[in-house]
Amino acid sequence: MNTQKMFPGQSIHGFIVEQVDSLPAINATMIRLQHQVTGARFMHLDRDDDNHLFAVGFRTPPDDSTGVAHILEHTALCGSERFPVRDPFFSMLKRSLNSFMNAMTASDWTLYPFSSMNRKDFHNLLDIYLDAAFFPRLTERDFSQEGHRLEYAIGDDPSSPLEYKGVVYNEMKGAMSDPSSLLSRRMDKHLYPTTTYRHNSGGEPEDIPDLSWQQLRDFHARYYHPSNSWFFSSGNLDLSELLAIVEDRVLKKFERLDLDSEVPVEQRLETPVTVTEKYPLDAGDVLEKRSMVEVAWLDSDINDSFERLAMSLLSALLLGNSAAPLYKALLDSGLGANLAPGTGYHDDIRTTYFAAGLQGTDPEHAQAIEKLILETLEQVAEEGFSRERIDAAIHRLEFSNREVTGDNYPYSLLLLMRLIGPWIHGGDPVAALKFEDNLGKIQQKIETEPFFENLIRDRLLNNQHRVTLLLQPDTDLGPRQDAATRTKLDKIEKQLSETEKQQLVERAKELQTAQEEEEDLSCLPTLELSDIPANEVAVPVEQQLEGEVETFWFAQPTNGIGVVALNFGLEGLTAEQCKYLPVFSSLLTQIGAGKRDYLQMAEAMEAVTGGISARTSLLDDPQDPDKFTASFELKGKALVRNCQPLFDLLQEMLLSPDFSNLHRIQTVLNQIQVSLENSVPQSGHTYAARAAAASLSLAGWQREQWSGISQVALIRELAAKPVEDLGELATLLAGIAKQLFTQNQLQTAVTVEAENFTPFKVALRQLIGQIPAGSSQGNTVVEEFTPEPSAQGLLWSIPVNYVTRVFSTVSYTHPDSAALTVLAKLLRAEFLHREIREKGGAYGGLAGYNPEAGQFSMLSYRDPHLVRTLQVYEQAIDWAVAGEFSPDSIKESILAVFGDLDKPHSPAGAGADEFANIRQGMTLEMRNHMRRQLLAVDAAALQRVAEKYLKKGHSSVAVLAGEASLQQANEQLEQPLELRKI
Repeated sequence: MNTQKMFPGQSIHGFIVEQVDSLPAINATMIRLQHQVTGARFMHLDRDDDNHLFAVGFRTPPDDSTGVAHILEHTALCGSERFPVRDPFFSMLKRSLNSFMNAMTASDWTLYPFSSMNRKDFHNLLDIYLDAAFFPRLTERDFSQEGHRLEYAIGDDPSSPLEYKGVVYNEMKGAMSDPSSLLSRRMDKHLYPTTTYRHNSGGEPEDIPDLSWQQLRDFHARYYHPSNSWFFSSGNLDLSELLAIVEDRVLKKFERLDLDSEVPVEQRLETPVTVTEKYPLDAGDVLEKRSMVEVAWLDSDINDSFERLAMSLLSALLLGNSAAPLYKALLDSGLGANLAPGTGYHDDIRTTYFAAGLQGTDPEHAQAIEKLILETLEQVAEEGFSRERIDAAIHRLEFSNREVTGDNYPYSLLLLMRLIGPWIHGGDPVAALKFEDNLGKIQQKIETEPFFENLIRDRLLNNQHRVTLLLQPDTDLGPRQDAATRTKLDKIEKQLSETEKQQLVERAKELQTAQEEEEDLSCLPTLELSDIPANEVAVPVEQQLEGEVETFWFAQPTNGIGVVALNFGLEGLTAEQCKYLPVFSSLLTQIGAGKRDYLQMAEAMEAVTGGISARTSLLDDPQDPDKFTASFELKGKALVRNCQPLFDLLQEMLLSPDFSNLHRIQTVLNQIQVSLENSVPQSGHTYAARAAAASLSLAGWQREQWSGISQVALIRELAAKPVEDLGELATLLAGIAKQLFTQNQLQTAVTVEAENFTPFKVALRQLIGQIPAGSSQGNTVVEEFTPEPSAQGLLWSIPVNYVTRVFSTVSYTHPDSAALTVLAKLLRAEFLHREIREKGGAYGGLAGYNPEAGQFSMLSYRDPHLVRTLQVYEQAIDWAVAGEFSPDSIKESILAVFGDLDKPHSPAGAGADEFANIRQGMTLEMRNHMRRQLLAVDAAALQRVAEKYLKKGHSSVAVLAGEASLQQANEQLEQPLELRKI
């Protein structure tokens, strides 16, 4: 059925069309329907997009912090009526060409989204997801595996200590020890004292064991019902066909249920509240500057779309960039290192809120930070905002609404995330995507009244529902929590009869047997290798010379936004200058340039661009694993009408960056330090893998120096320096700019619609003409490097482990590269997932192969084990060398590889990727040759590369973990880890 012909009142497969809205800003039409019998809501975004997205969501407000909604999200995907296998979700990951598959639990809703560009695959996944959501088996065994269980440390030995195990239990132990994650959870507890948001929907580790299997099933029966469901689809799919399937598979089997899942409005506090919460920190860690302070105000109902837009703009005016008054006041105060996580306006739950604060501070500053925030708001309410500032905030809003993103997540999923809050709470979802009417009202009010100034007074200064939260480290908290858990477990153990102890042993054996047994997966739908496109779709590019500079032009449907990349080689930089290049990259866009100081530069960027960023780039040689290309890239994006202003700013940054403001450099270094430190517990497996890879190749070493733990250590060292000692760094950075920004090292790329090339060509030609020609000064000085396998333990204050082992292999074009690529998928799906996640209780057991870097890795994420996981890696190698792979598992692993290879890009992402391919020498012919090699991989090739590169090759180990865990592991390991305090 042609969705353009749909009209309100129309009946389609049991659904009634309620509303049809045109959304020209995102080139879409929104069609809203409701199922007549059950009341299920359905929204479709009709867009010219082959990446079809489907999702079903439920409103799931928890009544406690046992993590019931989160554990149910996991357990629902562990088998269903039509697909009664142990783990259809992970099984489909390897037999699908999906562009996205996941599930997610928010504070008050649970969502099951997937997308695919392959029609057959889309329908396969649709069947799996519908059955998983509405007809899951929810067995006690799956509940114990995914949620929590009591088990002896050594499963069959009742004399070993009793422990809590479970995937979600370990996941939340990791999440709740991360202060940046903990801050929002603790703020919710105090800001929403009477509604569901005071509970942790993910689960508090101490509360998770209180959840029973029956409570889980009751929660599903109560909330996972069509009458409490929100269906969403997007793309150029056949909506009538999709509605018929949803009706047939699910809705016709239900009647309407009168259930109450609505979240009530929060009761208002009569006076502000000040609270202190703690987070665990290892005993040896420094306590100074490790606290966070945040002040938050409860605001309006999510269904007030005018208020939400007004508060979003006010948040941008107060905090949107380093020149914004509240942002500037907080950072200039010296009371903390960076804005607190969650600073800004939050409109994704029933009653919205605004927050501001600092991290990298100390407890004694809490009162001063609150006072500073209130005084700054008072001052802004008195002085107001200039029309230029307001216009800049509106410009940024327009830009973000227009930009087609989607390199990490499908663009349609990002659109769904913008509208699901108001939609699921009964508001108008269209207003989240189409704000022109409300913006017009705001602009009218600005002309006649001090609109934003009044908003500050009404919603913030005169609002008594305010919470000031201090989150501070406590080196005794972790041991106290562990002792409390141990006491609870010991008490349980003392009360167990011999029969009950034996039952625990038997249940552990039964779970292990179930995890290890071969399953008949024939009930699951699959694809064939013939469903894989034979060739990669070429990205069109127009190449030109502008003087001596190569320019590349990518015609892409960017919705009137141009993206400019200026890439500079590093010829002539010294080893020291190369070491500081990431610091240079981080500072360049946050300092002054030309005649503008950093405040004026920040304001100008907000007024005319969608952002300017700088970064280092490291591209491996596809034909030689010992070679790589390192460069620096400055990238900016703007609406076509702002093409020339964008280039003016780029020119100032390139030709006259100003590193003279040492106070500004110190402020930014502190911000970078806190951001990097926050990223470590969230991406511990990546940091550990980079540390391991650094000992195996020069490219791996350089990558770790620029984006690994070494970079964290360097930033910490620089941030600790007094401001008067930063002059030498400033001189070094200015020298980098002078050496780096020359024509002879420059390549450029522009991505925009072809009809918009002309203004960018004119502006680019003018810019290149202003850049110095430069002269060849020989190669960059690089460190001497000799590969030397290592075993490292990286100390960080976390209660879980990230365990990695990295193997040195071959280049992209080597004949063995394809088999290694497939082997990584096979090892993850057929061995590591079972041993590390299902049996070991880690959140993830992974394998990866980077054919460009020539490195194969095995990794674990939020892992309760360390020594056992390293043993599992050895077992994985032996399993692979044995070569007992079924034809189906090989086929599925090849499918999974192509699912990654063929993931769609955003328009800008397509241009960026192809620009990198060109610089790297990664030709389309090479990539299509790799496709043919991948399709030809067989069991013999897999067995051979496992033996050659994993069993007999060189590898390094790196583990990111707490000090106690690493010390304990070293007592058991034959080759102890070399411990490294960061």
